[in-house]
Amino acid sequence: MSATRPAGAKKRALVVGAGPAGLATGVRLLEEARGELDVTLVHMGHHVGGKAASYVDGYGRAVEHGWHMVLGFYKRLRALMRRAGVDEARALASMAGKSHAFEPSTGRVATLDSTGGRVAMAARFTEYAGMPVDDRMHYARFMAQTYALVLAGEDLTKHDDVCFTRWAIDRGLRPHVARYAIFRLFREGYFNFPDQISAYHVLQTMKLMSTSEDAEAFCARGPWSERVWSPIARYFESLGGKILPYTMVRALVYEGRKVRALEVARPDPSGHAHGRAPLATPSLRIEEGTARRLSDFEFVVSAIPQAVFVTLGPDDTRLWGSPYFARMKNLRSVATVSLTVRTAEPTFDWTGPVHGLPAPLGIGTNMSRYLDAYRGPGARAGTEVQFVGQEAGFERWSDDEITSFTLDNFAKVPGCDLRKARITYAELHRNRSDFERIFACEPGVQRFRPGPLTPFDNLFMAGDWVRNDVDVVCMEGAVASGYAAADALLGRLSA
Repeated sequence: MSATRPAGAKKRALVVGAGPAGLATGVRLLEEARGELDVTLVHMGHHVGGKAASYVDGYGRAVEHGWHMVLGFYKRLRALMRRAGVDEARALASMAGKSHAFEPSTGRVATLDSTGGRVAMAARFTEYAGMPVDDRMHYARFMAQTYALVLAGEDLTKHDDVCFTRWAIDRGLRPHVARYAIFRLFREGYFNFPDQISAYHVLQTMKLMSTSEDAEAFCARGPWSERVWSPIARYFESLGGKILPYTMVRALVYEGRKVRALEVARPDPSGHAHGRAPLATPSLRIEEGTARRLSDFEFVVSAIPQAVFVTLGPDDTRLWGSPYFARMKNLRSVATVSLTVRTAEPTFDWTGPVHGLPAPLGIGTNMSRYLDAYRGPGARAGTEVQFVGQEAGFERWSDDEITSFTLDNFAKVPGCDLRKARITYAELHRNRSDFERIFACEPGVQRFRPGPLTPFDNLFMAGDWVRNDVDVVCMEGAVASGYAAADALLGRLSA
């Protein structure tokens, strides 16, 4: 239980999770509390960034769990980066509004250009060369009508109970058009999800990306944690925040309407937090006993993924028997998979990602155009291609089978036979751990997603799976949810 502290001492908040939501929560609390709050961020690993983190492996190589995009509408994230001293021009590279869709039925690649204003965003599909003219014009009319709907200001959540494909066909889309790669772009390109997803989440994405500025895609010029997340973590510390790594929360310890402690495990306390030795945390007590506990705080923000949160206290029938927490188990997440391939010789040189490849790795991007390792004096030779997808339906395939299948299919794309360019390195990552899984935006999920408030007076929720102003599963949604949780906590602090 909380120790007695002197009158007037700062109240203490504990943020669990060091992904975009947790980092945003911690920074917001310290920026807005104006010295009235002591904040400690607890996370289970040695690197920050959550599912978008990178780390250096035992061979000194930077390892990413798939490449990640920053889109133009990520205004909160980009502002947070700037406040943390991140130079966007040095950290991020623009994909110049370009992406490509491979249509296996024709064997052709069609380029999509999202530059231009709102009218261009809706009309660009008239120029899409990946389908016959009649289908192209039909699809362009459908997309123009859909853009008009999402910009009309109506409540889009009412479209959550149906998948986007069914929604589109019900509104006149020719069924066979749904098979084209261009139609699957939002589902597979922006949600990394080949199964059907909620129409609401696609429509909300279209609304957020309705201008060329908001649709512009950026990627990191180097490892994500190094370029983005570690600077934000250092900024959090500069504001007075403390970081406790290698601490995995196992259960909530509560009494009445308050969380009194967190049961934790500390598997490797000798590690390093974002490149430095872990910091001491005098503001928290670690109680030893039958279970190790963190205590002596007034507030907790959970910023951990849904797949992790629903594993807390599995034997706590009172917690998971309550309607509020029980509904979270209706949500689902999926395991992602990524593949990095490097070649000795240069190969295709397109700007932006190539969509439309068969699952499980449906997107391939030539990262050599963006990574600093391939620029300037002493630059690495050849090409680096990063593939991303998720493994639903391919769980029994071996790593070699997935790698060969991906290379075989990518070789069907004109100019993209990586074997001919002499592969020097290939590494597949299957991100199956609960903290690496991505939230699935399936039809009907909105009614089960929590908001920032919980039945506990001092527990708040954040994460891309928590409802927020952005409400799309992405890094910007995670930051928005972190701000919402922090604002709710600050409201209680001043009450």
